[in-house]
Amino acid sequence: MKRGPRTIVVIGPFRSGTSLASRILSILGADFGPPETMLKADRFNPDGYFQHARVRIANNRLIRSVGSTIAWPEHPQVLADRGELKPLRRVDLAWTGKRSLRGIKDPRFCATLLAWITAGVFDPSRLLVVRVERNLDAAALDLNGMPELARQMAKRTPESARATLARYAELAAWHAENIGAPHFTLRYDDLLASPQEHIAALAAFIGAGSRRRIEAARRSIRLPQ
Repeated sequence: MKRGPRTIVVIGPFRSGTSLASRILSILGADFGPPETMLKADRFNPDGYFQHARVRIANNRLIRSVGSTIAWPEHPQVLADRGELKPLRRVDLAWTGKRSLRGIKDPRFCATLLAWITAGVFDPSRLLVVRVERNLDAAALDLNGMPELARQMAKRTPESARATLARYAELAAWHAENIGAPHFTLRYDDLLASPQEHIAALAAFIGAGSRRRIEAARRSIRLPQ
């Protein structure tokens, strides 16, 4: 039987650097799919989100199907056991063609990844997880950069945002520890401080990325002003 492509799933709280990690992975050789199906770049992510609208919609529907919200999603096991899985199977992920390495990203995967595995969309034996971490206090200050999430929070304050982001970080850590797939933790602040070192380590983890690509990924990083 022909084995399917390896799938890199990028997880991490909103505003943690998952879009940057996905852009680096794309430069290293992972196929994140056709740009026309992705969320459009904006002033919060001028280089793009690398996030498919249909994946976001399916994840939102799954989270809501068990009575939870994006601001406070249920535990991954609850979503996998009681959530509505059919919409996940209907999402078209067959964009890779001849490519052997594909990527997919959505902060909601912090909570929903197990459900995608349970639904049979992802083969756990072909899965790689890249978990992005960032100082939550810094991320929580950027409420304008996560409007969809902010609209669903009971209080639009940095304290409320930090609690929600901590929830996502907790569920991402649970996935890394429990689904049995190889995982790599990429710390946003460390990446900005030593990009060459951490990009090279990420390239080694996914088994792709020539020296030329590693250097191109390093040059693509824009340091915060």
